Amino acid sequence: MSARIVVTGMGAVTPYGVGLDPLVAGLQARQPAFGALREPDASTWPVQVGGWVPELPSDQLGLIHNKLRGMGKYVRIGVLAAQQALTSAGWLPGTYDPDRVGAFIASGTHGHNAEGLFRAFAVSAGEDGRLDLARLAADGLDTVHPWWLLSTISNNLIFFVTHFLNLRGANTNACNSAVAGAYALDRALDALARGDVDVALVGGADTPVNWQMMSDLHTLGFLAAGTPDEVLPWQPWSGAGRGAVLSDGAAFLVLEAEGRARSRGASPLAVVEGLALRATGADVMAPAADGAAIAGVVGELLEGLPPEAPLAVCGAGVGLARWDAAERQGLDRALGGRAHRLYGAKTWLGHAFSASFPLEMVVAILDLRHGLGLALPGASASGKGEAGLAGAGGAVPGAVGAGPLAFPEASPEVSPEAFREASPVAGAVGWTTAGAGSKGAGPDGDPGRACWAGRAGRACRALVLGQCFGENTAGVRLHVV
Repeated sequence: MSARIVVTGMGAVTPYGVGLDPLVAGLQARQPAFGALREPDASTWPVQVGGWVPELPSDQLGLIHNKLRGMGKYVRIGVLAAQQALTSAGWLPGTYDPDRVGAFIASGTHGHNAEGLFRAFAVSAGEDGRLDLARLAADGLDTVHPWWLLSTISNNLIFFVTHFLNLRGANTNACNSAVAGAYALDRALDALARGDVDVALVGGADTPVNWQMMSDLHTLGFLAAGTPDEVLPWQPWSGAGRGAVLSDGAAFLVLEAEGRARSRGASPLAVVEGLALRATGADVMAPAADGAAIAGVVGELLEGLPPEAPLAVCGAGVGLARWDAAERQGLDRALGGRAHRLYGAKTWLGHAFSASFPLEMVVAILDLRHGLGLALPGASASGKGEAGLAGAGGAVPGAVGAGPLAFPEASPEVSPEAFREASPVAGAVGWTTAGAGSKGAGPDGDPGRACWAGRAGRACRALVLGQCFGENTAGVRLHVV
């Protein structure tokens, strides 16, 4: 990159609530955002665990426009998270040139919208309980919303984000991949470097906790199937490898050149130091066992970084045994004896699928700015915890992350009212500037421990990694400033 690109604003909607404050609080508490699903009713589904963001009317999210009322949930939470990010970056309506602000967006698989047909199927059952096409034509079709198909197609999000926020610059819409956000980020960095835009809004939204998506991914063997008692507690790299746990979510980041940001008085949150993308397609369903794809991405991201530089690694941590084993192999090969702290954001947030990469970028920045010290349960600074990787050696006094995860009997997002009470819409993007949430840091001057928590963590780099089908692998290197 010719000019340093910095993050100046962020926004998020997760099962923890609306905004960054609930996200930080949930991560500090080490309380998973997913659990046994009550809504939707998944009692008869093969997959019964997930992280649910409730259906909130658009006017309760501060978005009054009637057009959003008929749109899929991912559109509403995506527009809200995008609005938060621009506001927190100091870009209010009327303060930017719409032609110089671009939107680079990742969104999920929403075109089927099978749930929109459930009522029609229910009233069209024949005497034998099977679908009667004559009844469907006579009675069932009238129960289907006229916007049934249009309300959830994947490019709705980019339309409403650019429409509501008045963004007319270069744009990208990447769909249906856990690394879609990385490809959107790549296009944003390119647009900034070429001078096509001055400001890039990068992020995504996905609501994969629905019958269609969970059924499809279960059929592929991607999800942790079973009752909550069988699936929980869940964590990546545990060796159990039952599969991924899906969660709804949205996250956006605002990017701009550092000189421009500082000239307008903005305080950068992080520097985007590098991006690496690889896709071999060698195996449609899983990465190669030797972890070559992860090793290649991590090796590329580490270029030019001194070996003593503290490093926090937010791994892909999908939760499938084969995927996780390959990632560990790749990380071992690329990191060697370099001091690092490994964690998986999905341990607490679940897998937001197409929104996962930008959401986990937000988590990585919050981890360092707030001194969260996210780590694998039972891990120490040496990385030799339950899913240990080589590190600096020695436990960090007071480091967070040791001990078992506490899982709720039911997901904490079951009540829209409780969700709203815990989710202040206005002003939900506040920052704690130094050492907030610190549970203790290593001795001064010890780079092997500096990444754990507290003020020392602000000098740390973060790697955020993602993996998807077709051995699609991505990573970004961030430096909190």
